[in-house]
Amino acid sequence: MFNVTLRRMEVLVAVVEEGSFAAAADRFGIAQPSVSAHIMAIEREIGGQIFVRRRGRKPLLTEIGRSVLQHARELLAEADDMRAEVVKIRGETGQQVVLSCQRSLANFVLKKEITDFALSRPDIQLVLRIGKQEDVFAEVRDGLADVGCFLGNEDIRGMRAEIIGREKLVLIASPNHPLARRKRIRPQDVARYDFVGPPPSSQFGRGVSRLLANAGIAHVKVAAQATEYQFLREFVAAGVGIACSLERSVAADIQRGLLTKLDFAGDDLTFDVRQIASLRRPLSKPAADLMDYLRTNHKAFA
Repeated sequence: MFNVTLRRMEVLVAVVEEGSFAAAADRFGIAQPSVSAHIMAIEREIGGQIFVRRRGRKPLLTEIGRSVLQHARELLAEADDMRAEVVKIRGETGQQVVLSCQRSLANFVLKKEITDFALSRPDIQLVLRIGKQEDVFAEVRDGLADVGCFLGNEDIRGMRAEIIGREKLVLIASPNHPLARRKRIRPQDVARYDFVGPPPSSQFGRGVSRLLANAGIAHVKVAAQATEYQFLREFVAAGVGIACSLERSVAADIQRGLLTKLDFAGDDLTFDVRQIASLRRPLSKPAADLMDYLRTNHKAFA
């Protein structure tokens, strides 16, 4: 029995449509090795090659690959029909909107706005799904969520997207860190010390790396990684390394003296607050109302 997921079928179709593994990776916001891993997994299942790989040239479908591509497109079309039917049933059975939100946004940035929307619109059942940036993209794309919110400065292909605000990030360290009491710290001085942060392979981790590189910290030495803020805070407070974090998420710990905000002399570190919806499905009235509410009521952190 074949064990080929819809995600792998989507990756296969993307490689064909985009013309390369790298372009397919850009479409999904993943690393190119992940695309290769998906294709190789399909090849193991079917027992044959899908593409003739030629360095520096467009991958060509084999005869087996053309057959698999046809079935992949049929499966994805059936999945789209199923999602559309679920959305239709959900709309007929009540006013509901599903919001998929990046964890740091839900916990520290949009918490009041999301709660206020739920209170002001008792006629709408609001379902909040919280996860990683990758989860937000996948849930909106797959129809599990009507609206998504995330932090980032990159456009997402194939999505209805808009910027509703901007959030500041800061460099934080232990109060005992050698840079803690210095003024106007240069990027090259920061780069000498270890960092802790999200996994560099994650969507958010790559976004932070680009942000630091643009500010002059091109080479970051990662001493530890954490996907949850609680552990990142403990690492930083213990002196394991510096972190680049959303200012709202660390404000309380800085005020208590657990962490110190470094006086960074480089460019401002900011992420846009973006909300997205699918281009392939019509936006429901509750979803449109939620997007409008967040757009109107989101206040940037001063």
